[in-house]
Amino acid sequence: MKRSALYLALLMSCFHATAFAADVTHTDNHVQSQQNYTEVQKVDSTLTIENATVKATIPGASVSAGYMKIINNGDTAITLVSASTAIAKHTEFHRMFMRDNTMAMRKVDKLEIPANGNLILASKGYHLMFMGVKQDLKPNQVITVTMKQDNGKQFDVQLLVMPIKKY
Repeated sequence: MKRSALYLALLMSCFHATAFAADVTHTDNHVQSQQNYTEVQKVDSTLTIENATVKATIPGASVSAGYMKIINNGDTAITLVSASTAIAKHTEFHRMFMRDNTMAMRKVDKLEIPANGNLILASKGYHLMFMGVKQDLKPNQVITVTMKQDNGKQFDVQLLVMPIKKY
């Protein structure tokens, strides 16, 4: 019994070390290492992104969700009309809400960040929905999402893949 437990512990530690090494060094398929991620991302003089994260996926899962705080320090509202990423077939803006004592989710066509205000994308509110995810998302990887504004401007956001249990 003790020998089986020892072998299991050894096997698990080898698996963990291998998985961690793969997470940190993997750069194929538009996934980067954690060293390329920063919690505060300055897009321009008026727009800042904070704490951009995405949920890890279980093997074979085809959906995930992304969260962040978008801060607009400008004098005019910013309207986001689309998002895209190479790791998913479709990326949409969604909103969670209560309907008849049940949580429901709907696609929304745009997100507005008010002038001198912010918008929080979180698990029980507005968020990014990644559908048709093309690869497993593992903790400590970083993915890139391109956001498009109604004025045609685009900007990239780096999202850190977080363990599912964080949410």
